[in-house]
Amino acid sequence: MIGIFKDFNLAEDASLYLLANDFEDENIDLHLVGKDEKVADFFNHLFEDKAEAKAHVAAAQDGTILTVHALSIREAQEAADVLNNYGAVDVSIPGNKETLSKIVEQAVNESVRLRG
Repeated sequence: MIGIFKDFNLAEDASLYLLANDFEDENIDLHLVGKDEKVADFFNHLFEDKAEAKAHVAAAQDGTILTVHALSIREAQEAADVLNNYGAVDVSIPGNKETLSKIVEQAVNESVRLRG
């Protein structure tokens, strides 16, 4: 599950909530975004659709990305609810009316994982 936050404090609060509710620290990545290529690499790794990846990169600029590596569908849905409740932004693809807020069902390669 990926949440993009414009306010670092909200992302941090969501992370702390998850940690206090049985999520493990090694499964939670909190990344303050600048203008680095690591973020583009991360989203290009997750999404085959380049427009979708580009929309996520644009939404994340100067924000914070909170990634939860869920171990089950139930855990992923619980994390999604927490991220939404703490104010994760909706990401939409330009030219598409559909708002994208979904659980990404793909293992993240350690080389592109966003930590710190």
